[in-house]
Amino acid sequence: MEVPYIANYKLVVQIIGVLSTMNPKLMISSAEKIGNNQDLLAQILLRLPAKSLIKFKCVSKQWLSLISNPHFCLSHTRHQGHEGFLHPTALLLKVQYVLSPEFHVVPLKHFSQVPFFHYISTPYLNILQSCNGLFVCETDDDDNNVSEYFICNPTTKQFKKLSFLQNPIKDGEFYVSLAFDPLQSPHYKIIVVREVLKNSLIFELDIYASESDGWKVATTIFETKEGDCIEFEDSVFCNGKLHWNSYGNQSLYLDVEKECLQMMPMPTPLRGNRLEIYRYFGESGGRLYLAATCHAYIDLDLYVHQMASDYSHWFLKHRLNMGDAMEVFPELNLGCHPFSSGFSGVSFVGSERKEEVKVVIWADGKIICYDFNDGAWKMIHDPGLGLKIGTPIEYFNHLHEQRFIPYKYFESVYVFEDM
Repeated sequence: MEVPYIANYKLVVQIIGVLSTMNPKLMISSAEKIGNNQDLLAQILLRLPAKSLIKFKCVSKQWLSLISNPHFCLSHTRHQGHEGFLHPTALLLKVQYVLSPEFHVVPLKHFSQVPFFHYISTPYLNILQSCNGLFVCETDDDDNNVSEYFICNPTTKQFKKLSFLQNPIKDGEFYVSLAFDPLQSPHYKIIVVREVLKNSLIFELDIYASESDGWKVATTIFETKEGDCIEFEDSVFCNGKLHWNSYGNQSLYLDVEKECLQMMPMPTPLRGNRLEIYRYFGESGGRLYLAATCHAYIDLDLYVHQMASDYSHWFLKHRLNMGDAMEVFPELNLGCHPFSSGFSGVSFVGSERKEEVKVVIWADGKIICYDFNDGAWKMIHDPGLGLKIGTPIEYFNHLHEQRFIPYKYFESVYVFEDM
């Protein structure tokens, strides 16, 4: 066995402890015996968290080679799946419309020191989408008015700059999304929605496939209507399809494998004088969800919709009232600023039961959730007495004016093979 170039006693003890929980018959007496059995070592490492594997690369050259192997990395990612789905380790909260590599980390499973995006050298960074462990990011160069796009894995700090065959026209709409599910395939696709002519509402779809390391340009040409209000910057990948949010009555989704664009309905807006102001679009456990809040002086309602499995309609799953949450957590102060409800950053994550979901909400600097599993409000993350996530900054005069966008973070050792 190679002599490790860091002290590894505690690491080996941790691994042997994991081994003992697998099968008592596999208990061994020395770390050397583990190291000399490549298959056994791989089986042990597959059961360790991604963060531990990153540290264990320093144990020896043998371990570094094994943990860096793309096939092992894919197997490890798939081993983290539960009932056919990956579950996020944390949420990354970014203030809407503020370009910065900084964000707030909300742990969902255990505390995770998520690497910031400083390894992408830019002071202005915007997260566009997170998808099963990978992120799509945009950087802005104010001097040249040019955007650059990257995909990256924050756990491994690996990133790749995207190059397009068709660049955006000046002042034209240009949106970049990611389709990636390592439980189904080690490959990913980049989908670009590109406006053909400025203000024309005519778009083309360009698709990059990592498997072939090539682009297909203008695979689909389509036109939208002004009243559709499709938010191409707000995309959700679920069940092999890329969906776009919309504030209109209908939207679009792309069957990524067939490269076929389809229409889908959107929830019917509320009647009366209540104007919808925010729609939070997301997925969990293979289901699409949309939560809406209304424009009112003090509005504490959140309407949670779920898409039918056949895409025929949305049904109202529940009308949540944040006043009920304030009864459970009296320290929360919501709805105290005109037209700012005091909650945002809505995300959907899996619950203890596969068929149910948790609605995670930033509320007055705390992170709470409504768990449909037992119909109860719960505290997920409290930064501490007197502390709040989010503080008034130059763009806002009040904490509740901030709108947070949540991005799911999955600890993953996945590596790009198309670098």
